[in-house]
Amino acid sequence: QLEALAHGEFVTYVHEETGAKVWRLTGGVRVPEEVAAAVDTVAGFHGFPLDARRRTRKAVGAPGDVDPAVFRKTYNVTAVPRSGKQNIQAIAEFQGQYVDELDLSDFCKKYDGGEPCKITKFVGRNVPVPGVESMLDTEYVMAIGNRSETWVYSYPNIDFCADLGTFGSDVTGESTFPYSISISYGSQKIDYCTTAIMTRFSDDVQKMGTMGITVMISSGDDGSGGETRQGSNGGKLSPSFPASIPTCIAVGSTYFVTGVSGEEQATTQFGSGGGFSYDFPVPSYQAQQVQAYLSTVEKPHAQYATGRGSPDVSTLGESFTVIDGGAAISVGGTSCSSPSFAGLVTLLNEVCLAESGKPLGYANPLFYQNPSMFTDVTKGTNAIGENALAGWRAIKGWDAATGLGTPNFGAMLAVVRTACKNAARK
Repeated sequence: QLEALAHGEFVTYVHEETGAKVWRLTGGVRVPEEVAAAVDTVAGFHGFPLDARRRTRKAVGAPGDVDPAVFRKTYNVTAVPRSGKQNIQAIAEFQGQYVDELDLSDFCKKYDGGEPCKITKFVGRNVPVPGVESMLDTEYVMAIGNRSETWVYSYPNIDFCADLGTFGSDVTGESTFPYSISISYGSQKIDYCTTAIMTRFSDDVQKMGTMGITVMISSGDDGSGGETRQGSNGGKLSPSFPASIPTCIAVGSTYFVTGVSGEEQATTQFGSGGGFSYDFPVPSYQAQQVQAYLSTVEKPHAQYATGRGSPDVSTLGESFTVIDGGAAISVGGTSCSSPSFAGLVTLLNEVCLAESGKPLGYANPLFYQNPSMFTDVTKGTNAIGENALAGWRAIKGWDAATGLGTPNFGAMLAVVRTACKNAARK
């Protein structure tokens, strides 16, 4: 009946490594002419689960070198008084990743002040099959975000691209919503999601900005993106979607040049995702920076686009301590960076709410107009691993390896306080 309705044929696909099966519709989808003009996209019948293998060192008693205290010290993160207004933060979990609240509470007790913590609200299922990705996201947004009210949006391991659309509708369709959201998922494979889905979710993220929501998205772990976990791009370099959406904050990763303090460089354990979008043009807020970078840096020997550049910012992204399955392990990836930066935005929202009664929302222009809020990273490259022959180098100013740089929270506080105070006067 579904095949007749959609004018297509369902085919069974089997994962070569796991044996997992999914049924997908081939031959496209046709909808009645009477409703076609009102339909953006038909999703849920075509996409596949996203390969989200995480770079971890799983061993009992083998935590990483970075925990919330190290993160705060590195970026001058100080206590921020609560505004007294509702200030919700959230993470979005895809691929059947769920949260173990016992692990979360243990992490808070051990690494964030000694008191337990818990998620305020789950949107979607939270079944007792947690994953390291979900634990990383919740533990760090909770710790860095001063344990503000935290929501988790959870989606099953079926169709990542379609689930992005569901998530967008879930957030924009509510009257109460988070002000700071982190997404640690994406793909650097060109056209992994359809144009219709990319456009629709980009519209949703833009709408979130107008609602007062700041959306952070990991910039990807496949470096310059010639080769990705979802397959080869055939000689073309590519950033990650949805981090390439112009109205989100794309967050890349750095690590210390030596030891566990001091100067930082682009990550070396993996390639921090970055580059220029084929799907979205350069937004006005970064046009000057992108032009300056492309006119200065040595070009990679590969094809690349000249659209929206990512990442926007970076933070530490290697050797993060995470409690998963009752054990302390070390985790690396831009998935460390996005929820941590989202926690910082939650703190900035406390300041903005106190000054103006409103949160930051769409913050990209403010960040690019005030580069002094960040410490420039000038060392390293995302030509790493399978993409070692072609990538983007970190240089002075914005670059496609580390963005504007890493946060200087004291400077961020000052800029945001002034900007929000001035906004309240208008």
